[in-house]
Amino acid sequence: MELYDEGIKLTREDMNEFSKMMNIIFPEKYVEFLLNSNGGTPEEDLVFDFIDDASNKRISTDIREFFVFYKNDESSYDDIVKVNKKMKSEKLISDEYFVFADDSAGNPICMKTAGSDVGSIYFCDHELEDADEGYLLMSRVADSFSGFIESLYVLG
Repeated sequence: MELYDEGIKLTREDMNEFSKMMNIIFPEKYVEFLLNSNGGTPEEDLVFDFIDDASNKRISTDIREFFVFYKNDESSYDDIVKVNKKMKSEKLISDEYFVFADDSAGNPICMKTAGSDVGSIYFCDHELEDADEGYLLMSRVADSFSGFIESLYVLG
């Protein structure tokens, strides 16, 4: 997968700092991804499929962008720390999730970082709420970050 608009190159030390800052132990495949690219926008239209929990139908969507870790107090709309703090402060996602990307419609894509099924990837529908908890309605996409990356395909 080729990306553009990547963040600055990260080191293992940067990743340790990021992990401590977010209070998350990230899966090694995600760490490797950030060490290789630090987010960015796919050069090709990458798509993934999942079963939507609301409609129980197979849905396809794209990856607009993988968010970037800015380590030197820089900030941008794609700042992964800022995105996560905002989503959690607005009670859109629980503390058990970590937003790492979004699709072209602005729907967050999250990784489960605590509780059961840690490491699983979820699509968060920004237009629907979970009736029980009030957070964005989530549909499971993959069992792991590496499984998610492997599921991506070029639209075409």
